[in-house]
Amino acid sequence: MRAVGLGLLLSLLLSLLLTPIAGRVALWLKALDPFSARKLLRPSQVPRLGGVAIAIAFYLTVALLWSSGSVVARATLQQGTPVLPILLGGVPMLLLGIVDDLRGLRALPKLLVEIVVALFLYGQGLRVLGTSGPTGPIELSQLLSALVTVAWIVGVVNAVNLIDGLDGLASGVAVIALGTTTVAALLRGDLLLAFVAGSLAGATLGFLRYNFNPASIFMGDSGSLFLGYLLATMSIWSVRKSATAVLVVFPVVALGLPLLDTGLTISRRFLAGRPVMQADRDHVHHRLLLMGLPVRRAVLWLYAACLVFGVLSLLMVLGGPLVSRIGLTLAVGFALLLGYLLGYLRGGPQGLWAALSRRSRTQQLLRAMDELSLKLPGCQTLSDVESQLAQFGQLLGFSLRLKLETTQIAAMRELSDGFPVVMPGKQGRLLGYLCVDEPSHTVNPDERTLIGLLCDSLGPTLGRVVPSDAPRA
Repeated sequence: MRAVGLGLLLSLLLSLLLTPIAGRVALWLKALDPFSARKLLRPSQVPRLGGVAIAIAFYLTVALLWSSGSVVARATLQQGTPVLPILLGGVPMLLLGIVDDLRGLRALPKLLVEIVVALFLYGQGLRVLGTSGPTGPIELSQLLSALVTVAWIVGVVNAVNLIDGLDGLASGVAVIALGTTTVAALLRGDLLLAFVAGSLAGATLGFLRYNFNPASIFMGDSGSLFLGYLLATMSIWSVRKSATAVLVVFPVVALGLPLLDTGLTISRRFLAGRPVMQADRDHVHHRLLLMGLPVRRAVLWLYAACLVFGVLSLLMVLGGPLVSRIGLTLAVGFALLLGYLLGYLRGGPQGLWAALSRRSRTQQLLRAMDELSLKLPGCQTLSDVESQLAQFGQLLGFSLRLKLETTQIAAMRELSDGFPVVMPGKQGRLLGYLCVDEPSHTVNPDERTLIGLLCDSLGPTLGRVVPSDAPRA
């Protein structure tokens, strides 16, 4: 118990010291938060690479307590524990995120590295051996165990990465999930898991001090991939000896919000006929902002949702079979309630059914977008660009108006003000906004995605035809 407290406190202090240093290094490397039309707020000079500070504080805490003779810390290297493979697997995930923060990577190379790391852990014995069924645990065959293990690790990694969209959101969600894991481990007498989870929670909490709105640093992919990986692997570790079906799904409940967000977002993309890997602005945090909540309040509401999932998961651990099943039922009901309140499970233009009903139209517009992206490089003047926009607006069913960046609109920040068009590159020069010229029209999620993609395609062309001395953001 003492080692758990020391690990949390030491990692917290180290993270508080290292995060500003990571921010200065990121500024020197020009590792700034990239900007596109899919983001809600204007470009800034906020550095990334905050995940490096989290990782160093975490690893350094384990090393320092190990060298000081802590019995629990020294158990991390004992045979029969999954700690050493987990710590080793975190290194390539961290490096993958750093490369992505500095240079940018496509989805496929990142996915391949995630799969390789997951297979390494499976080979080292960290694997999902069973799942839950109506009558109890179901033991998986070796092949199914490998597939489920890889799918879980890759899924959680990307769920944390996807929810990293607002100041302090992903880091706060991770702190709550890690805190839940730490408490559950202590209640079950697993001091080693509690030590590792608590140390990572402290490191993430120290980073959150600088990441909460208004953020002075972002974790970047170096943080979201690293944290997602450790959350995934520790959750497998936490249920390796579970004997009941309900406890097998404890990690799913503890990570309820990011998994719910990923499931709803991918479902909408699939039903709408869009590529499931195609980024958009229809995550749970986007929906809260569309409802008019400021960033800080939206994040606090999502923290509250995470706390509910955390309490229900602990109820599953603490209670007997009946209480555990009640906790699981309440968790499922709460997830459905969130989906309903956010509009995914309701009728209207924001719902999943509406996305399915618009599937053929959305696919037609995507094909038109592909054609337009081929025509834009041939535009020589601003009038040519506006002509192409007018034609695409006719297909959408409403007019699009290009508004160049000026001092008069420099304060535009909210989604309703327009979709930003940005010149590609690390400096993220803001060129203007693409506005819906019919205020009465409610833009549905698929249309928002299409306009965002259009803005990304429009950036290089507009940067070429707009004078270089135009005002910058």
